[in-house]
Amino acid sequence: MLKPTVKPKIGLLPTGHKMYWAQYPNLKEMGMRMYNALMDQLSVFGEVVSAGLADDFESASEAADLFTKCNIDILLIFPFGYTTGMMIVPALKVINVPIRLLNAHEDASYDFKNAGTDIYLHHEGVCGIPEYSCALTAMNKKFKVISGHFGESRFWNEIKCACMGAAAATAYSRSRFAVIGNTYTNMIDMPTDDNRILRATGQLLCRPEIEEIEEAYKRVTQEKLDNMYAEFREYYEIDNTVTDEHMLESAKIAVAFDEIIRKYGIDAFGYYWWGEKESVIELRAQSALAVSRLTAKGIPGVTEGDIKAAMAMLVLNMLGGGGMFMEFMSLDFNENVFLAGHDGPSNVDMAQGKPLLENLSVHHGKTGEGLGINFKMKEGICTILNISQFGTEKPFKLIYTIGEIVSGDILKIGNPNCRVKIEKPFHIFFNDWCQQAPGHHSALGMGDFSGELECFAEKTGFDCVRV
Repeated sequence: MLKPTVKPKIGLLPTGHKMYWAQYPNLKEMGMRMYNALMDQLSVFGEVVSAGLADDFESASEAADLFTKCNIDILLIFPFGYTTGMMIVPALKVINVPIRLLNAHEDASYDFKNAGTDIYLHHEGVCGIPEYSCALTAMNKKFKVISGHFGESRFWNEIKCACMGAAAATAYSRSRFAVIGNTYTNMIDMPTDDNRILRATGQLLCRPEIEEIEEAYKRVTQEKLDNMYAEFREYYEIDNTVTDEHMLESAKIAVAFDEIIRKYGIDAFGYYWWGEKESVIELRAQSALAVSRLTAKGIPGVTEGDIKAAMAMLVLNMLGGGGMFMEFMSLDFNENVFLAGHDGPSNVDMAQGKPLLENLSVHHGKTGEGLGINFKMKEGICTILNISQFGTEKPFKLIYTIGEIVSGDILKIGNPNCRVKIEKPFHIFFNDWCQQAPGHHSALGMGDFSGELECFAEKTGFDCVRV
């Protein structure tokens, strides 16, 4: 099942103008009603942190202390009506998270002709938003304004996207990335600068030795082997080219991979090695099921050592999109689509129906033989995300586009692939895409995550380009 793996911690700062309360006795109550409705809606997908109404400097300072203590992912500021800019300054001083000003109201409109001053003030939140913008700019804080009314799905979706992107950025910054072995020989876009990883996560790349997987393989118990074998038999449709011996070997390798990845607390990884000993070659060549299993459990792994593609898969997985390892495989100029996919491990949660296992005697461009995974992809709107270290002074650059997986003929080569349609004519899109210096591997996820990725980049400090 594709579902988000992160839950945002949302700081909510409702603000009001204390001067009004005695003058208009119902005004505060009307504002609190909107605040409670906002709380209820946000609680559906996140944990809300709020100290309640900030209507003077003291209450605003108490809210700021709470936000600092609770390590919020994002701050939403919601004025009931006009309020002075100092109501948000204490929070701005102590937090460094994405900020969204909610220029919002429960009403889409109201009876202007018959409204009294209290009703007008109840709808006057828009008045203070420019002042808040001045305060944010003066304090060098980036922000965005989200405008809308409570009955508008677009409004709620914008908020949710920003919150989910911020939560994914928090989780990402605490992630541990690894490369086992090396990158595929002479692929110049595969090696990743450890210092960029350090800037993004506070850690260097974890580098388990191939020998560790080899030794873990040797000590697999019969009980663990039997359990993994049964798991694979239940999960996959088995082609007649696959023998019990093939399945047992893949299951044994899966137990070994699982041990080493969990030993180091790895969140995403790339792996590759050539090897001279047949046994070492087969540990890699027959690893598709092992790594696909980990990917389906939220720990994406990719062949050819491309940790950046695994990092992109992790982001999309956090957001609920799955994230499949892909490259541009073929073109259909007649229908303006390209075929996307890759050999080796995949995200089987993106399959429409049961994935199929086939024994492949040749893995193109690689040594060894082993089981290949094939399936038809789910159809619908998709996001293609590339994480690149080229063309940016920031730790990384997100390069993404929104397309659609559509029906039609695909390759039958023992590896999953799908037809992706995009709005731009392909000859224009592909030039624009390549001008951003992407690696040749990307991640493909189900859904449109443009809003989430923009906020993710805002919080991580990455560059972000939509093509």
